[in-house]
Amino acid sequence: MQRMFVCAVLVVAALVVGGCSSNNFLVYKDAKHFYVTSNGPELRRVLCDSGDMDKINKDSKLPDALQKELKEGICGTNKVKDHLIATLDKMTKEQRSALKDAFRKNGYDINGIANC
Repeated sequence: MQRMFVCAVLVVAALVVGGCSSNNFLVYKDAKHFYVTSNGPELRRVLCDSGDMDKINKDSKLPDALQKELKEGICGTNKVKDHLIATLDKMTKEQRSALKDAFRKNGYDINGIANC
C-alpha cells in the first residue's frame, strides 16, 4: 500500500514538474521513461536510434509535414524544447490522440511509470 502511494506521488510530481498544462507527455518503454520534449540520451537511444520514431510517425498517419516536424523536433541534433512544445500545442486533439495511439502501437506506455 505504501509503495502504491509513493508511486502515485511520484507520477503526480512528474506531471506537475513536466508541465501538465502543455501537450508534452511522458512515454515509457523498456524500463525507461522520459518526456518527448526531453534532451536525454535515453530518449535518443530508445526512441530515435532504434528507429521507433520512424515507425510511430508512419503509424500516426499524420500529414507528412507534421511527421517531419515531429521527427526533427524529437530526434534532431539541434533539438529545441520550446519549438517541439509549440508543435505539440498546435496539433489538434485528434492529431495528438493519433500520435499517442501510434506510440502505444509501438510498445510505449503513455503518461505512466510502470514498476515504480
